[in-house]
Amino acid sequence: MRTIVLRCTHALLLLVCACISSSGQVALKRQVVASTGGSAVIQNIQFQYTVGEPIILPITDGRVLLTQGFQQPEDFTKLTPGVNPVKSYILFPNPAITNTRIVFDLLSKVSVTLELINPAGQVIHHQFLEMGPGKSTLVLPVNHFAAGIYTVMLNVSGNVFFEKLIVQ
Repeated sequence: MRTIVLRCTHALLLLVCACISSSGQVALKRQVVASTGGSAVIQNIQFQYTVGEPIILPITDGRVLLTQGFQQPEDFTKLTPGVNPVKSYILFPNPAITNTRIVFDLLSKVSVTLELINPAGQVIHHQFLEMGPGKSTLVLPVNHFAAGIYTVMLNVSGNVFFEKLIVQ
């Protein structure tokens, strides 16, 4: 009889503890510790953002930067006239089969002219873009060009760069 009472007491005590702990749980609200933030409504879509957290994946077209995560913006100063606005650029993959990408790291807002020149010297692709400071990616579809060696000419605000591109 004493064992049954002791077991019932333990079960009751355990049940009371479970009820007390479940009613006393803390509900956490979402919050971010950041240096700044804000919100805006653009075309009936509400955007909320914070600045100062690590970035996960950037996507940009040269004017808009979309991230999954947050990023501390870079501070860009005005360039001295005559200074090259291109910090770096890379063209990949090379050789290319379907698309090639050109990734720019720009120091200021620039106008970019991209031309693809065939071995006969003819311009077979021409593209003009306005790109903002920071990293930008330009995708060049090459799947409709014949296999061969082409020249990519980049004119970035008067600074001209040439790269060989192999299309397979």
